Amino acid sequence: MLRHISIVSLLVLLTACGTSPKTDFYMLNAENEYASVAPKKDQGAVIAIWTVRLPDYLDRSEIVVRESQYEVELADFSWWAGDLGQNITRLLAIDLGQRLQSNRIVASTWGTRYKKDFQIKTHIARFDGQLGGEVVFNGVWTLLDGDGKKELSREGFDFKTTATDKTYKGLVAALSQLTVKLSE
Repeated sequence: MLRHISIVSLLVLLTACGTSPKTDFYMLNAENEYASVAPKKDQGAVIAIWTVRLPDYLDRSEIVVRESQYEVELADFSWWAGDLGQNITRLLAIDLGQRLQSNRIVASTWGTRYKKDFQIKTHIARFDGQLGGEVVFNGVWTLLDGDGKKELSREGFDFKTTATDKTYKGLVAALSQLTVKLSE
């Protein structure tokens, strides 16, 4: 009898250890008045947006949550659905294209049939926040000529908002809102 109890207990323990929580995947997205307006074709300046440069602590699959000034936490089961730098770049290109009513905004420095009028580089210093708390997006953007050789303008940015709730969905929504703010 004791042997059967031991075997059943062992099976219960092995079953409990074999299940892990489901991993949730998130993408940045815009929710603005331009989302339903299709950009006009072949109109406006050709602007190439370089893939956004991220600091090492953000260049990963896990969503980063700021615990304090000196401590970050990596979400074990809340991940970015793809490359975060490319996701930010894509959102900037889409939103900028909507705002300028142009389909000539490209999310790379190559791959366009048009001669580039301008190029934009963005280096991010911080893109994180607290669940249900302050969310921060800051860094530097640089506007270059079409060849990418001459710097026309450089400016720092520092955007903050508060996440609507203590979920990763709320944090990602706040980060999306701040990304769209950069394209403004």
